[in-house]
Amino acid sequence: MKFKGFRKDKRFLEAFQDELEYWWRQPLGRALLDAEQQRLEPFLAKTFGYHFLQLGVSPYVSLTHLSQINHPMVWSPKWLKDAGESLLVADAHALPIPDDSIDVVLIHHLLDFVDSPHVVLREAGRITQHKGHLIIVGFNPVSSWGVCRHLRWKKSVPWNGRFIGLKRLNDWLTLLDYRIEDVETVMLRPPIKSNRWLQRTRWLESSEGGGHFGAAYIVWAKKQVGCATPIRRKWQQNQFIPGVVPTPSTKGLSRARSESIKRRR
Repeated sequence: MKFKGFRKDKRFLEAFQDELEYWWRQPLGRALLDAEQQRLEPFLAKTFGYHFLQLGVSPYVSLTHLSQINHPMVWSPKWLKDAGESLLVADAHALPIPDDSIDVVLIHHLLDFVDSPHVVLREAGRITQHKGHLIIVGFNPVSSWGVCRHLRWKKSVPWNGRFIGLKRLNDWLTLLDYRIEDVETVMLRPPIKSNRWLQRTRWLESSEGGGHFGAAYIVWAKKQVGCATPIRRKWQQNQFIPGVVPTPSTKGLSRARSESIKRRR
């Protein structure tokens, strides 16, 4: 049985997916994604295991290339033939993956754009292995970006997202028996669209005292419960992955998707 929340989330994501993908390709979106990748890469490069799953707003905004894990997967609410990754098409509220199965789960801004973020987080927590890593990237409400989302004209993506506070996220993770190992924020520059002014304000990234007020936070959490010994499962991809594109993407953004969006515009 499908959750009512999933149907609502799926409609929202499908309605705004093109807008979200387009926003990530603009100067402001690219600057934020670059800042996130710079912080994520050193950690993900040291992670190991068999399976990596990214739960994000779009499979075309992929960070799986930052990890050395051999079997990366990207979640999507619908089938996309040119996603360029091993694609998991499923209900995010009930993922068809066994408990304690994934070594690293990365939630990239998905909680900001679903109707039941705590349910999606619970599913991500369920499938993460004992002592596996759960990484959550989200928009920080305690930032200049968080202030701007309350302006009347800021009703488009990403400003119509939830911007879940760290205190609430900490409460949810505690209930799921996760230990938060580190929290940091990135992108101290204000949400200005001009690439010229984004470059001029780069000095803000090296300023002291703004460590808690970046546009996005990255939460590193480790699972404290589950099976005691990680076991490699002989999964068959057709058990839970409706389709696989054989050539993996090596960039955060798909060039083919970028060209298709430009043609539509």
